[in-house]
Amino acid sequence: MKVAFVQDWFNANGGAEKVAGSVLDIYDKEEVTIYALFNRFSPAAKQEILNGRPVKTSLLQYVPFISKIYRYFLPVMPWLMKRFHLRGYDLILSTSHAVAKGFRSDPATLNICYCHTPLRPIWDMYDDYAATHSLGRSWLYKSFVNWLRRWDVASANHVHYFIANSKHIQQRIANSYGRESVVIYPPVRTGKFTLSEAPRKDYYLCVGRFVPYKKTDMVIRAFQQMPDKQLVLIGEGWGTKEFNEMLEGYANIKWLGYREDAEMMKYIQEAKACIFAAKEDFGIMCVEAQACGTPVLALDYGGYRETVVDGVSGYFFPEQTESGITDAVNKFERQPLKDHTAIRQNALRFSEERFKNEFSDFVLRAMKEFYKRK
Repeated sequence: MKVAFVQDWFNANGGAEKVAGSVLDIYDKEEVTIYALFNRFSPAAKQEILNGRPVKTSLLQYVPFISKIYRYFLPVMPWLMKRFHLRGYDLILSTSHAVAKGFRSDPATLNICYCHTPLRPIWDMYDDYAATHSLGRSWLYKSFVNWLRRWDVASANHVHYFIANSKHIQQRIANSYGRESVVIYPPVRTGKFTLSEAPRKDYYLCVGRFVPYKKTDMVIRAFQQMPDKQLVLIGEGWGTKEFNEMLEGYANIKWLGYREDAEMMKYIQEAKACIFAAKEDFGIMCVEAQACGTPVLALDYGGYRETVVDGVSGYFFPEQTESGITDAVNKFERQPLKDHTAIRQNALRFSEERFKNEFSDFVLRAMKEFYKRK
């Protein structure tokens, strides 16, 4: 069987990339041809996620510093993705949070999209992204968003089956595209992220990519108001210069930059709790933290509602505000969650083995149904 696999891009080794790796693991190397707008994986990520497989890329691959500036190329990404004309395959799989479903293909070839989210900047988080863009309230920006919405819906109409990564995204696929979908929760490496015998230390942890919607700056401002509480930050990305400036004079906040998984996991295992302030569609990192037995303080939103048991594996805070975070931290200080085994048990519902079984079973059923109609 010849399979085409399409990813938006390979850059940081985040949740979307880990899903891609699990999907690719299902199929033999010889079966799959991989497409992405660009591939800027580190050698370690290339081995872990791609297992040495080559990637066919677009012109973005040759743009200097593309890993740092790729968001500015969103206006041309639909055109670049459409230049991938996928022919001669028995099955096309895509995992998308941006434009990965926008390739050209034969309508007679089964097309399945695992959707992490409809494109955030133009749908449910339009206001959030527009507020951070210098042209966000301009006629030009609104016209571009309207054009991109039309393109996004048109590309969704070429997909035969959608898989949503959560019930939250299932509803958003229905709202944005008018399409039904089946929910298959993403894979969490519960065999890798485990409990540790090391004692817990006196710090809270915020880990993830430094992009606006993650609200890392909000977490920093919250801990600026709590000088007696220790915060450790792991990650990099947009705004790192600004974050450095924010940290000046605050000895209780420590930023470690990027860390490979092994070192990052050690920090998770020893943290009092991990903080997640972003509006996440599922939030793999949040489940990885729970797999380490580490309680979480999470925004009462989206995928967190499906992965966190309030009062058992973490506490919710109701709003994306500094006060919401400080209130959650103070609640945790009064009522710490220390049943680390129960916290890990909750995370085991989202194992990688479970994902691979559910995904491969769905694809097999879809192939039988689709090609039976031909």
